[in-house]
Amino acid sequence: MDTDSSHALNFLWVLDIDYSTRHHHGATLRYINYSRQLIAAGHRVYFIVRFQNATIEEGTPFLEELKRAGTISGYHAIAYTVPRNRGRLAAMALFPPMANHILAPQQWRMYQRCRDISEELEIDVCILSDRDLFFLAPRFRRRMPTIIDFGDCWTLYRARELRFLWQRRQYSALRPAVRQFVEWLLKERYYSRTADANITVSPVDKAGFERLSRRAANSHVLLNGVTPGGIAKADKVKGRLIFSGNMDFPPNYESALWLIDHVMPLVFAAHPDAHLVIAGANPVPELLARASDRIRITGFVPDMSAEIASASLYVAPMILGGGFKNKVVEALINRTYVAGTPMAVEFMTPESKAYMLIADSAEALAAHVNHFLARPDDFESQLTVLHAMMLREFSWQYRTAELLNIVRDVLEERRPVLYAARTPASSSAK
Repeated sequence: MDTDSSHALNFLWVLDIDYSTRHHHGATLRYINYSRQLIAAGHRVYFIVRFQNATIEEGTPFLEELKRAGTISGYHAIAYTVPRNRGRLAAMALFPPMANHILAPQQWRMYQRCRDISEELEIDVCILSDRDLFFLAPRFRRRMPTIIDFGDCWTLYRARELRFLWQRRQYSALRPAVRQFVEWLLKERYYSRTADANITVSPVDKAGFERLSRRAANSHVLLNGVTPGGIAKADKVKGRLIFSGNMDFPPNYESALWLIDHVMPLVFAAHPDAHLVIAGANPVPELLARASDRIRITGFVPDMSAEIASASLYVAPMILGGGFKNKVVEALINRTYVAGTPMAVEFMTPESKAYMLIADSAEALAAHVNHFLARPDDFESQLTVLHAMMLREFSWQYRTAELLNIVRDVLEERRPVLYAARTPASSSAK
């Protein structure tokens, strides 16, 4: 087992892919681009993907194409199923060790399969991103350096959801939301202590995990990146505003509804020729019901970059959620200026935010949008600066170097343990 990240390493990445959105999903972009850059740097990356019967047909061609393109070194599809009664009992348990005890037979079979794959491929580092398989972390850690890529802090997301529901007096939804909050608080507190390092997608999510785990030294921020080759060239359509995302994801569609109901009436009053595009797959019925001659709900868009590039202004009205907002970076990289709420840009540096239009109320956000629509040329210099910042700070190559730094630190910490694992006594214990 190699202990130097400057040499070729074998990565095992255990993840879950949303095949309905594929390259439009932030997590999928993260896995694919980091894998591509790691392979370009001379390493090997193997995916373990948990398949269900419904995903085999569409998942296999997708993963085969990634392999043919050299984006991944290979993949293994593994079924992980839990008997219904055991699953219900484990869900009721809430506390992870208790739930894992209930599901021990199924979890052990999954671990054995993953262990055999890791030995066959001589894996150096395991990265876990599939939340349903976090139970693998403590078992894997006994055998190899193990990192959990949490992405977003779901405890933070659920806490914000509770506040959102309370403020809107949606009391009937509070009970299940409280349960979700408690569930993820317990899970993230427990699992964030089981790996060699924890990775999140933004500083605010990192802060959440530091409070949960009380292990600040093990928490790291690893932002997503952008692909300059994906920049679209399109003529700007005067008065066109856009917001994008998967529109069956509550933070996205709730934010879109808030934009339509509370911001856009003030914009339309000042600029009758303005129109809004809500672009993204699987729009919920509440969104579809708000379509009009001024508001277009697109559904799935084959080329989101071109859709964003043709808009005059990207409006990021996030009032819920957390984490890295790919949509904001994607807009700026396609030279579309951004106005948004503080939550939409919380992952960005203070320097970047200083060049943007940020508002914490519907009235203030509408005022920013109206100002832009009245004098768009005034913002060209800020947009040029932001565009350059995105190209410099959010390249996948730069971010992959950060990932390898995290891996190097983990390998250095684990060096004595790894050497001990090579002794005949420990080998026979396996």
